[in-house]
Amino acid sequence: MKVSARSLSILSMVLLLIPVSLMEASDSLTVGSYVDCYIASWEPDTPHASSQVLRVSRTTVDNDTIEARALLRFDIGEIRSHIPQYSKILNATLVLTTYNTSNPTIEVWDVRGEPDIFGTTWNSVRSGLPWSTPGGDLIEKWGEGTGSLPRAEINLTSYVQAAVDNELESSGWLLIKIAEGQEGYYEFYSEVSESNGPVLMIEYEAASLGLVLEAPEVVVTQGENTSIRVFVTGHLSKPINLSLEGPDFLSYEFSPQQGFPPFNSTLNLEVPDTAPGGGYTMVIRAEGVMEASAPVNLTVLEWRGFTVMGPSQVDLVGGLERNVSLRVVPTGNFSGEVSAGVLGSPEWLNVSLSPQSSTPPFNVTLSLTSLHGIEASGILSLVFTGAKNRVYEINVTTRVRRVAVYSNDIDWNLSSEDLISAANSSGVTLHRINSADEFGNYDVVIVLGGHKAPTDSNMPTNIAASLLSGAEKASLMEGGQIVHVSLEGDTLVVVVAGSDRYKTSGLLQLDLNGNGIPLAQELMIGDPRGIRGT
Repeated sequence: MKVSARSLSILSMVLLLIPVSLMEASDSLTVGSYVDCYIASWEPDTPHASSQVLRVSRTTVDNDTIEARALLRFDIGEIRSHIPQYSKILNATLVLTTYNTSNPTIEVWDVRGEPDIFGTTWNSVRSGLPWSTPGGDLIEKWGEGTGSLPRAEINLTSYVQAAVDNELESSGWLLIKIAEGQEGYYEFYSEVSESNGPVLMIEYEAASLGLVLEAPEVVVTQGENTSIRVFVTGHLSKPINLSLEGPDFLSYEFSPQQGFPPFNSTLNLEVPDTAPGGGYTMVIRAEGVMEASAPVNLTVLEWRGFTVMGPSQVDLVGGLERNVSLRVVPTGNFSGEVSAGVLGSPEWLNVSLSPQSSTPPFNVTLSLTSLHGIEASGILSLVFTGAKNRVYEINVTTRVRRVAVYSNDIDWNLSSEDLISAANSSGVTLHRINSADEFGNYDVVIVLGGHKAPTDSNMPTNIAASLLSGAEKASLMEGGQIVHVSLEGDTLVVVVAGSDRYKTSGLLQLDLNGNGIPLAQELMIGDPRGIRGT
């Protein structure tokens, strides 16, 4: 069965598989019963608690059935506190140490109600509360075995699995009786006997789920098929759904389609002749009681033409230029020229391309600059023309830049009015910081003063001393003015310095670019890397 990747999710429940070498070792837990007793039909209103030996029997006397049954309880809460929900129970065995036996078949059931061993009898769950059916209100038989010497071992794997998965109707009380249609007796030591008391021995694999792929990307040519193996690490008691998100044109199937971990599956992909060439992202999801997902990059190659590869999302900061590289790659022995241009763009985005044409393979550099003071998103559509036209779209977002000032009190007092006025008129919130450790929180940090600026509590370190070159320092000493821009991580650090504090302040008022905008405002709305003389 093949389905469209977005039109239909796989309905089959699938757990992926891991290589055998990655399989985890199982864990174990031994739990003893913490309370038990037996009840007898020949003493229907007499409790039998605190006995060293519990009796299970059935015999017929004068057409009357005389029977004894044992009740014991394990702490389900303790089991759940050690074993995570939906863990896989590999084996759970109830072990009873035999005192005396005729080797009958014995059955283990769970019962309704909350027995009290000092008031539980053949007729009553507890004092004053009768059973609906004398001898115990049975719910479900979970196991049976032979009551033999030296011990009886009964498989209760399904019971413990239901307990761990929180699917029991009972509170943990178990009833042991002779199998229907049989007579005989079986006596075993109770929890009062300490080391010989009933125990549950549990082996399990803790619940976990993790998705692993054979390869992180798939390359396929139009009209062809390909496949990739998928694996899931971990163990679960419940199956999960496997689904694939991908482009609409893609058809796929998983084989096999269902299983429990560890498990493997092969994802078969079919790409039609009409599929647009280019790069796509698929996501494989494993979903159920736990979830896991993994992305897969899909590249569809054209028979003869070209494909464009690059980012599908670009985030900008208002007024700051960002260069983005796209790669034009030939397919199917294509050797013609490809030209690139802008098909559509948000009105707040300035775009330039270089080069605008060439022969693949080649890179196209996009220079993107958004308007300052806005929060927005939009689609940039580019058209590449060669053997056929191809449209490449990028989702572009922009936000208001974050600007801070780092300076001593002297320079701040002289320059703050110009900087705050420029920020307010540009829709920018200006922050004053006093530690170089905070630079990474901002897009632009303005450092006032040169390498000789005195430090104080608001400027404990002279950053300009480490950023300015020897020539720049010499220029300041000779009466010059400096605007130095450096990229520190993702932050543009701009040193504004004159030969003295007044020239530093005055520099912010100058129109260095000749466009009628003073430097203080250029730092709020423009790209500092484009300021003349930097």
